Amino acid sequence: MSRQHHRKQRFKLRSFYIWHRYMGIGAALFALIIAATGLLLNHTEDFKLDSRYVNSDWVLDWYGIRAPEKLLSFAAGGQHVTLMGEHLYLNRKEIAGEFHDLVGAVRTHDLFVVAVSDSILLLTPRGEIVERLGDEDGVPAGIRRIGIDQRQQLVAESNLDYYQADADFLKWQRLQQASQSVQWAPSGAPDPRLVLSLQQHYRGEVLPMERVVLDLHSGRFFGKAGPWVFDIAALLLMLLSLTGTWIWLKRRR
Repeated sequence: MSRQHHRKQRFKLRSFYIWHRYMGIGAALFALIIAATGLLLNHTEDFKLDSRYVNSDWVLDWYGIRAPEKLLSFAAGGQHVTLMGEHLYLNRKEIAGEFHDLVGAVRTHDLFVVAVSDSILLLTPRGEIVERLGDEDGVPAGIRRIGIDQRQQLVAESNLDYYQADADFLKWQRLQQASQSVQWAPSGAPDPRLVLSLQQHYRGEVLPMERVVLDLHSGRFFGKAGPWVFDIAALLLMLLSLTGTWIWLKRRR
């Protein structure tokens, strides 16, 4: 009777050991992901996860991040000023700031003059902002288009009137009508290769790496079922600790 009892005990112990092993194998991958991502999150500032962005196409596709299909572009001085979403570019160079509208762009006196919303941007050929002029600087409200006259001076058309800026963009003179010699900023689609490059750049400035690591840590990266799978993995880890302790105690006895 005692031998039969010991056999049953050994059988139960062996069964628990088998289940313990399978649960360990099942939870090992999730434990590695949780541990690795937790380590990264503890050193977010050291790894600069909050200021670095994901450039991987398949990850961006997985998150459904798409570049805007519609863009507005103006040719100026052999280059293109393009608005994509709230990002403004001089060729491939992104202009610092957020912009909601693009009215026109011309080149004069070694500067690019860009009309955005209710402001005028003065840019260097490298895309650096020299100055941003607004209402307080005398910029007319409601600019519809801009151009340059034969003296390379800026001319702007507002909702009601025409205005001409001096060489330093400090004074604006109202005109009854614009001269026929004014060359208005032409809009047009840039080269397809430039469009593709801007779309890739746009997508690469949307998703911070910290967000991906957080989603991996919580399981949200794997969709709606991901957190539930990680919850099950957490329960398996709890069971592993309990069954491991139970097996150890039984063996001690």
